[in-house]
Amino acid sequence: MCLLLLLLQLLWRLLRLRRRRSSIGLRATSDASPRDTNKGTASLRAHALLRVRLRRAAGGSAHAEGSGYPETWKDQPYSTSYGRTQIWKTAMAMTNTARATSLKYGSNEWARVWKEKLIEHKWDMESSLLFGTQDDTNLTTQGAVDYILNYGNSFSLSTATKTADDFLDDMSNYLDPRYNNGGATVYFCSTAVYNWMHKLGGYFKNNVEISSNFRADFAMTGKKKVAGVDITTFSTPYGDMNVARNIHLDGTNVKMLGVNMKYASYRPLVGNGVNRDTSVYVGVQTLENSGIDRRVDLILTEAGMEWSMPESHAIWT
Repeated sequence: MCLLLLLLQLLWRLLRLRRRRSSIGLRATSDASPRDTNKGTASLRAHALLRVRLRRAAGGSAHAEGSGYPETWKDQPYSTSYGRTQIWKTAMAMTNTARATSLKYGSNEWARVWKEKLIEHKWDMESSLLFGTQDDTNLTTQGAVDYILNYGNSFSLSTATKTADDFLDDMSNYLDPRYNNGGATVYFCSTAVYNWMHKLGGYFKNNVEISSNFRADFAMTGKKKVAGVDITTFSTPYGDMNVARNIHLDGTNVKMLGVNMKYASYRPLVGNGVNRDTSVYVGVQTLENSGIDRRVDLILTEAGMEWSMPESHAIWT
């Protein structure tokens, strides 16, 4: 009983002390200057704004009826200074009226244009793989010309002044057996250089009898097709040259490219069950799914070039 009375007295004293402190706080507030009052008001507003924001965050996002998809963020967990891939797209569109029309000299216009679109897509890719520069902003891959100019062998070639002896000197420096035997090298040249090489090689074949008593240091010895590409073989003291005419080089400062195919790899982006090599997406827009009276197909490729062993590549300008 005595213990209970003591506890009640202690509780009563605590209540009186709390009331006294509250009255002191009220007097201090009433005696505060206008500046202090403004500070208190600003603090109250800040707390009120914070409560509103917290309520919104706790409530999650809300979208209007019939609204579209929201914005998102792009993940970038990596950085690289090489091996960048590039995306190529080619669209094929035709109205259904044109698709159904049978012409006199071509019954299926859709099939004819489709063939041209496939060539257009591959032409676009080859232009990038020859002349492209790697760019992390525009997401482009590095082409052969940029890589070889920066790291490979560089020679000059003027069809007006270059002689066979001068060219063989270039080949001697390029095909150094210590790092480049040249067996897998393909030489891509412009039309002017292609004709120049045939003139040099054809001179021996047409005007000189090649026998055991005579050896031609530069002569055309044959032709073949590799993956549908016409390859002309020229015999030199440093082995056979596999030469292909490439009209991409016509009108440029690049006369010829020597690319060792062992150290140049085409790399499509493949991973996590997704293959981004050249694919055809049929009917990305049709009358049925868009209400527009035409059909649109899409050709898409995401790939890049992997270059290595710069000593095994060469460029003539």
